[in-house]
Amino acid sequence: MKNKLTKIYFTIVLLLLSFNHLFAQQDLTMYNMPAIGQSIRVNPSLMPVNKYYVGIPFISSNYLLFSHNAFVYHDFYKIRSDDSVQIDVSNALSKLKKSNYLKTDFQIDYLSLGITLNKFYITGNITEHVAFRFAYAKELLQLINEGNGPFIGQKLDFSKTGFDATHYREYALGLAHEINDQWTVGGRLKYLYGMENFSSTTGELGLITAEEDYHLQLPTDVVINTSGPVNSEDGYDQFNDNDGNTASGNVKDYLFHQKNRGFAVDLGGTYKPNDTWSFSASVLDLGSIKWKSDVRNYRSRAGQYDFNGVDLKSFLNDTSANIQGALDSLGKVFKAEETHDSYKTNLPTQVNLSSNYTIDDNSFAGALVHAEFFKKTIQPAVTLSYNRMVGRHLSVAASYSYINHTFDNIGLGMAVNAGPVQLYIVSDNVLGAIAPLDHHNSHVHFGINLIFGKPLRDRDKDKVPDIKDDCPDVPGLIDLKGCPDRDHDGIPDYLDRCPDTPGLRQFNGCPDSDNDGVVDSLDNCPTTPGLIEFLGCPDTDGDSIPDPEDSCVTVKGLRMFDGCPDTDGDGVRDSQDSCVLVPGPASNNGCPIIKKEVIVPKEPVKAQLTVQEQEVINKVFRNLEFETGKAVIRSTSFTSLDELSALLKKKTTFRLLIEGHTDNVGSDASNLKLSQRRAEAVKKYLTDKGIDATRIVSKGYGEMEPVADNKTAEGRQRNRRVEFTILE
Repeated sequence: MKNKLTKIYFTIVLLLLSFNHLFAQQDLTMYNMPAIGQSIRVNPSLMPVNKYYVGIPFISSNYLLFSHNAFVYHDFYKIRSDDSVQIDVSNALSKLKKSNYLKTDFQIDYLSLGITLNKFYITGNITEHVAFRFAYAKELLQLINEGNGPFIGQKLDFSKTGFDATHYREYALGLAHEINDQWTVGGRLKYLYGMENFSSTTGELGLITAEEDYHLQLPTDVVINTSGPVNSEDGYDQFNDNDGNTASGNVKDYLFHQKNRGFAVDLGGTYKPNDTWSFSASVLDLGSIKWKSDVRNYRSRAGQYDFNGVDLKSFLNDTSANIQGALDSLGKVFKAEETHDSYKTNLPTQVNLSSNYTIDDNSFAGALVHAEFFKKTIQPAVTLSYNRMVGRHLSVAASYSYINHTFDNIGLGMAVNAGPVQLYIVSDNVLGAIAPLDHHNSHVHFGINLIFGKPLRDRDKDKVPDIKDDCPDVPGLIDLKGCPDRDHDGIPDYLDRCPDTPGLRQFNGCPDSDNDGVVDSLDNCPTTPGLIEFLGCPDTDGDSIPDPEDSCVTVKGLRMFDGCPDTDGDGVRDSQDSCVLVPGPASNNGCPIIKKEVIVPKEPVKAQLTVQEQEVINKVFRNLEFETGKAVIRSTSFTSLDELSALLKKKTTFRLLIEGHTDNVGSDASNLKLSQRRAEAVKKYLTDKGIDATRIVSKGYGEMEPVADNKTAEGRQRNRRVEFTILE
């Protein structure tokens, strides 16, 4: 008889588990339906389409969700040939997963509204919740149904088993803000008023059946907490007074004066990097409730307990009398303690991650990953969806979801605006809604809102409302306030003086190809960087004559000679001057006119030097080096020049002739200058060492006196020289 009663009780439990109509904020399809104001509750950063909405109390938001990841109602019975029904518990148990999850969240809105103010969206709601979560292991129901026989010698671990039943009221205020064209953030702060709770906290919970004598070993560390009127004394568990009248004071205290308080937040963000993609994330129900009213705690002392059973013979002789005795025996084993300490429960936090791809102006596709955290379990879901606006009065959505390890979840959603009245209905699994006894998930969410402030008009269909569109009749870009940009340079066409060529903002959209600060349309040398004062053309030799007008680009010159030099300043350009370094009239090709009576000075006479003195001269000749292309003596030459200085100080009658020469690389004029400057550099070094400048003569001959063939590198090296001659 007892076994039969146990089977009946257990079957009822299974039926309740399989046929639970659950109410939960798991709106996988509504997540991407901004036409419905309540969508902000699954992502606080969403900006609904309508400027204002007010939910009609008690019917603005209604949920119906059936969700259980193990078995369904029709797993329990079979139809016999005589049309009778046979209960089949074993078949239902065979559907169990290793970890099973059940949840419910019944909600009623007393107040629900949303208001758009510029780039802000403000929402508020007062909502009643009755929530239930139950996570349990497969072996728990098998143990209840079959007893501990199949598990003799095994250790069963129920540490992940837990439940939480809560009744609370939520007062919420939300704010979403469109920071810019890419980022929108939002949050909802929720004050929680707790009314009842029944929950467990599990540290260690298990069962071991000994192989020898089948006694039970129970490693247990469990706390069961309760808070609510059922715990109260003197009439709180019945809302009537002694005369049968309603105890209005008790009801009022129950509804508004409980000491259970808590807070929670919802957070969300949306990022739109371009017109095609958007990404969003939200975290919901991040918070807890502290329970203080009518609290009772039932704690088992941590440890391993042994239960050797009861005397079966005496139990069967008087079943009714010994049931309480058996329970008392179990109570003594577990040694549960009752206390009245306040405790805290966390809301089951949810996380959503979503990405959307815009197909056209009226439709987009989305992907959503959802997870709910309860105790030590994570419940995932994945949804693919398609949303479309049909005109201005109808929004439709279709989705496909993986929920609770099932793949047969086809969702549909619709919001219809009939004047100021909006009717909406959304389902994450319409097949389950039609046949809930055969599905793990059936969900319907429907309601009625009053909407005001029509969606902002966008007559050019560029997703920028006309009120914010600087070009309302021409499709454009969101980043440019609805104006087009044909050349994609970030400057709207109506401000772009060169709308078909990418350009710079400082030039009103016109290009500067060579980046020299002169716009191409005014640049005389648009492909070569130049100077502003020469309208974008360069001046390579720095003679203030732009290269296009300079006949000698690399040599400083005079404007009168088209940028070419006149080294001796005789009015004859060097290219036409036969005596570049000596002034002369143009009539004599730039050379001076020598009178016939000119007395030719005697040639200087070389001094007779000793071998040691000649070696000093030779050493200077060998070691003298200059910086490349410059008249700067290298430091490696200083030692030999110092020896020459010492010789001249010793021989005061000696005079020195210094002659500079170059190869034929470069222009005649530049070579002549370089040879002269190098000879003068040596003279200056010696005079700085104390040698009288009148004793030294320096001359430059440029390339005019080669000593080798300039056609070879070796010959050119020999021609680049400075010669020293000691004169009497």
